[in-house]
Amino acid sequence: MNEKVPVTNNNKMPIYVAGQMIPAGETRHFNADQVPLHLRPAAPEPVAEEPEIDPIAELLAHSVKDLKELLPTFSDEELDALGTAEQLAESPRTTLLGAIAEEQLTRAEKGAGEEGSN
Repeated sequence: MNEKVPVTNNNKMPIYVAGQMIPAGETRHFNADQVPLHLRPAAPEPVAEEPEIDPIAELLAHSVKDLKELLPTFSDEELDALGTAEQLAESPRTTLLGAIAEEQLTRAEKGAGEEGSN
């Protein structure tokens, strides 16, 4: 099915589209393939989407001291993602990587202790 395109004559004289006259100030609808490109409505401007913010990348912008204080509040998945992102950084901070590994080890030991008591 062809899309209908409105063509409005904004001139003082009639215009012709697809063999039909459009008097001044009037609008007629045509199949899109019958309307010359210069008379078609402008395509809507693409809406610029806001770039998706990576929370891990934002965290890496913080100092090692700040991040070390926050490590216990992260889930295991967030901790893993933070460690991976830091390792892939241009210049990984070994102090932060050590703190992440230490937090993961503490959690693993705590988890093993809880499983052993059951």
